[in-house]
Amino acid sequence: MKSFWTAFLLIFVAELGDKTQFMTLALSSRYKAMTILVGVSLGTMLVSLVSVLLGRLLGNILPQNLMNIAAGIIFIIFGLQSLRHYNHPDENTAKENEKSTHRFAWLTIASTFFLAELADKTMIATIAIAGRDNNYFAVWLGATLGLIVSNCLALVVGRALDKYLTGKTIHLISAGIFIIAGALAIWHGFNK
Repeated sequence: MKSFWTAFLLIFVAELGDKTQFMTLALSSRYKAMTILVGVSLGTMLVSLVSVLLGRLLGNILPQNLMNIAAGIIFIIFGLQSLRHYNHPDENTAKENEKSTHRFAWLTIASTFFLAELADKTMIATIAIAGRDNNYFAVWLGATLGLIVSNCLALVVGRALDKYLTGKTIHLISAGIFIIAGALAIWHGFNK
């Protein structure tokens, strides 16, 4: 149980205020809650599995600066795409259309979440925990649930904000957060 709780608590805390939590917040204005939850859960399970395997195989020898730069570029692209994809004349109709369509949105969310978590601090933390702990299933389960619970908080906050802010405002805020987070990740990558 120690491996589970260590992974759960460390990953939950590390995810608070993280870029992928903001991604969940941004997605909450576009998709149904269950679609987001399924996508985030699948992406999280996969990235946690990869992290545990990498932790076992590689330990802590990954070049974090290059991963920061790559993650930063991905986040800037995501922010720019968020800006580009918002141009709906009737906001209420657009919100309903976005939330009711996209049959395979969960797959898009899962793959986006997986890619966004690659080289993230939570992935590095999971690798480190798995590298020093032999209970890989407990580490995987703890890291997975830590990420899911943290992103459920973002989903709840996103739903609450969706009632008070316009879709355009949420898109602009989330795009700005992604672009700033991407720039910071690139900056950290070059300064390590």
